[in-house]
Amino acid sequence: MNGFWLWFWLAVALGALVGVVLVVRRRRYLAQLRALGWSHDPNPDGGDIADLGAPPFGLGLHRSVDELVTGTTAAGHTFRVFDYDYTGAGPRYSERVAAVKLPFALPEVFISEPGQARVGISPAGTALVQAEDQGLRAITADPALAAQVLATLAPAAAAFRQLGHRVDLGIDGDQLVAGGVPKAPADLQACLAALDPIVASLSGTALRTHEVTRPQGRSGFYGHPDWRFAAADPGVLDRYPVTSSGYGHEVTDPVTGLRDGIRLDAFTHQWKTDRTETYTDSEGHTRTRTVTDHHSEPVCGFTLPFDLPGTSVNGRRLGDRVAFESDDFNRAFKVRAVDAKFASDVIHPRTMEWLLATGPRGWTVSGRVVMFEVEDHDLLIVDACEATLRGWLGRIPRFVWADLGVQPPPYLVE
Repeated sequence: MNGFWLWFWLAVALGALVGVVLVVRRRRYLAQLRALGWSHDPNPDGGDIADLGAPPFGLGLHRSVDELVTGTTAAGHTFRVFDYDYTGAGPRYSERVAAVKLPFALPEVFISEPGQARVGISPAGTALVQAEDQGLRAITADPALAAQVLATLAPAAAAFRQLGHRVDLGIDGDQLVAGGVPKAPADLQACLAALDPIVASLSGTALRTHEVTRPQGRSGFYGHPDWRFAAADPGVLDRYPVTSSGYGHEVTDPVTGLRDGIRLDAFTHQWKTDRTETYTDSEGHTRTRTVTDHHSEPVCGFTLPFDLPGTSVNGRRLGDRVAFESDDFNRAFKVRAVDAKFASDVIHPRTMEWLLATGPRGWTVSGRVVMFEVEDHDLLIVDACEATLRGWLGRIPRFVWADLGVQPPPYLVE
């Protein structure tokens, strides 16, 4: 047998051995789950976790749930454990998550060690507060609830941490959600047993005064009930000043929304171009060939229910540069406008202070269309752009709205 066939059959034998090991390991894993009285679903779907809507849920463009294990903890609490993954909302999330049922639903609270917090827990327009106690931090909308939750679960959470588990907890309706739980059945059993005292601390009468209605069907976007996944319609490209050259224009991962008359469209625009390339073949002859290049650009645009004079704030070149009295502002922001008076009216000292404090991405207004300068199609970026747009519109003085003949928006900042 020559060297090639020897290595070939060795590779085949090694592959078969690896396959056998994986099958044996899988069967052993499932047998251990059954021995604990737990059930296993290798192919769950979003409907199995539709009641979960607070981060890490309700985020991202692509979401997946895998390897669902269900059962009861040592103290008799119903649980679900599964692999959860999303992309398209900040860093990729991919962890094994446990959701343990609480006896009643509470407002969303996120508990972690200081310096560690879940991504996406503060959507635009939501004011959150935080409390710290005994090396833990709670973030929620109600300061009294944050302090009470920490006081209630701190001892149990400290014991959980001493056992080597990361404190990454969230109250999501009537579920306690823990991130980063182990997969091995014995380790998972111990982790769930360590969560039992935390569940017990959250089940007492002290927190009953904060009880809320159990949420239903929360498979949309966290903090944005008006957002939804849209059909991939190339017609949306006609709404916004996107690249028009090339061919094969497509829209991918479109998200749309409508609130207070403002329409959102966020997506990736893809297209192709062809170019001729000269090369030398193996015989030394010069030849040409057509090469197709693939291009893409992220789009985050809004359509207003009213017209505004053309204005650019660190956006596209439009009109003339407008200078303001603040040197710090002029260095940080390039404002261009077709109507300098309008720009001066809407970029007043209070707005300048807000822009310098928030440092938003640039945007351009052309009539009813607003385009933001974004580096990626990412829903956390879209959220920030929407907050910027509403923050800017909300700071436009009433007399400007009167001059435009437009009713001031309900989110006016006064």
